[in-house]
Amino acid sequence: MFKKVMICTGVLFSAVAVQAADVVIAPAPVLDEITVSEQNGFKWTGFYLGAVAGYHWTDTDVDTWRLVDRDLQLDNWLAGGFFGGNYQFENNIVLGMEGEFDYADGVSGENLQVIIAGVPENATGDFDFGWGGSVRGRLGYAMDRTLIYATAGGEVATGSVTGSALTYSLDTGEKVMFGWTAGAGIEQAFTDHLFARLEYRYSYYPKVDHSFSWDPNFSISASQSLLKAGLGYKF
Repeated sequence: MFKKVMICTGVLFSAVAVQAADVVIAPAPVLDEITVSEQNGFKWTGFYLGAVAGYHWTDTDVDTWRLVDRDLQLDNWLAGGFFGGNYQFENNIVLGMEGEFDYADGVSGENLQVIIAGVPENATGDFDFGWGGSVRGRLGYAMDRTLIYATAGGEVATGSVTGSALTYSLDTGEKVMFGWTAGAGIEQAFTDHLFARLEYRYSYYPKVDHSFSWDPNFSISASQSLLKAGLGYKF
C-alpha cells in the first residue's frame, strides 16, 4: 500500500514539474518614455526700438489781428524713431512706456492775407514744424504675436512762421509748444524680434502766448491727427 502511495506521489510531482516547465513568464511591458515639452508662446516683454513714417494733419488757430484767415490747415509727411519697454502679465495684459521723436515737414508758399497799415495785403507764408517728440504710457492686450494697445502721454513740438508781403516781412523764430497726445494701435510680430505697427494718435497743444513787435498779443493753439506705420526690433 505504501509503495503504491509513493508511486502515485512521484507521478503527481512529475506531472506538475512538466507543466511548470511549459509555463513561460513574460517580462513586464516597458512603456515608452513620453517626453512632455512645454510650448512657450510669444511674449511681448522686453525692450525695443524702431523707426516710423507717416502723415500729419495739423489745424492751427492763430490769434492775431495781422491775419485775415486765422484758421490754417497744414498737412505733410513725418518720420522718426521710437524706443521703449513692455511687460506682459500672465493674463496677457501688456504695460509699457515709450518715447518717440519725429521730424514733421511743414508747408511752403501758403497764400495769406495780412493786415498792414490797417488794410489787407496779399502775402505768402512758410510754416516749418521741425523736431518734436512724446513720452507715453501704453496699455495693451496680447493675442500671441498680435498686440492691440492704447497710448497716452505728453508731447512737444517746434515750429516757426516766415512770411512776406509787398511792404512787410516777418519771422517768428522757432517756438516750442507743449501738449498731450492719445491714440491706439496694433502691432504684429513676424519673428521673435521683428515686428511692425500701425498707429493713430490725436495731439492737442493748448493756447500759447508769444509777444512780437508786430503783435504783442499774438497767441496760437494747434491740434494734430497723426497716422504712422513703423518697423521695430525687440531685444
